[in-house]
Formats: sequence, C-alpha cells, structure tokens
Amino acid sequence: MNVRLAVFILLTSVATPLYAAEGSNLPRITNFAIVVLALFLLLKKPLAGYLQARTDLIRAELLDAKEKSAKAGVELEQAKALLGSLDDEIEKAKGEARSAAEAERARIVELAETEAARIKEIATKEIANEVETARRKLLAHAAELSVSLAHQKLERSMTEDDQTKLIDRSIAILENTRS
Repeated sequence: MNVRLAVFILLTSVATPLYAAEGSNLPRITNFAIVVLALFLLLKKPLAGYLQARTDLIRAELLDAKEKSAKAGVELEQAKALLGSLDDEIEKAKGEARSAAEAERARIVELAETEAARIKEIATKEIANEVETARRKLLAHAAELSVSLAHQKLERSMTEDDQTKLIDRSIAILENTRS
C-alpha cells in the first residue's frame, strides 16, 4: 500500500505544475486528495481499532442494559405479585386480630364471671357470719333482759324467808360438791 501511495504522490506532483500554469484549481484539489489519502492510510488502523473498541463497548453496554432491564422486569413482576397478595395478607391479619380480640374478650368475660361468683360467695359467707353474730348478740341481749326481768320479778316477789332458804340451799349444794 505504501507503494501505491508513493506512486500516487509522484504522479500528482508531476502533473500538478502543468495545471498550475493554466490557473486551474486542480493542484489544490490534488494536494487536498494527497493529504486526505495520506491521513486515511496513516490513521486507518488506529482509527479502525478505536472504532472497533468503541463498538464493542457500546455492544457490551447494550447487553448489560438488556440484562438490567430483564432483571428490573422480573423485580417489577415480583413487586406486583407482592402488592397483589398484600390485600389478602392485610385481610388475613385483620381476621386473626379479630379472632384474637374475640378470644381475649371471651377470656376476660369468663374471668369476670368467675371473679363475680367468688365475690358473691365471699359476700354470702360474710352476710351469714354477720347474721349469726347478730343472732348471737340478740340472744345474749335477750338472755340479759330475761335475767334482768327475772331478777326484778324475784326481788318483788321474794321475801326474806325465801332468800334465807335459797342461801341455805346453795350452801348445802356447795358442801355436797366439795365432798
């Protein structure tokens, strides 16, 4: 190729002075063509290598972008599926919460009923004790009143002779119990 370039340059440099005398633009065009051809031949390999590397880089980036797009599509479908099942999960959680609340309410009601029965039993026992205590106090008071009334009646109806006989009889009973 370098031989072709050399032949081309030689031919153009020989022909250029011929046309320069006539006032033609051919020498300028020829010089431009020589420069372009020289640049093309000199830069062809480095430019081709650069363009090939750039093409490979763009292809790799396109493949990477396609992979990322595919992954994003899969993730989007997973997110849509998750969001679709989210309503079901929410309803399920609400149902479980309702069930737990109902069970807790039933447990609290049962506990309250048990506690109420226990308090009622304690209150019944306390009332029975209070009634028994009041009955005993009433009986004791009635006995005191009976004794007091009997004492008053005895004092009115008993004479001194009756008192002496009663004292003698009590002494005799005490002596019999000692022996």
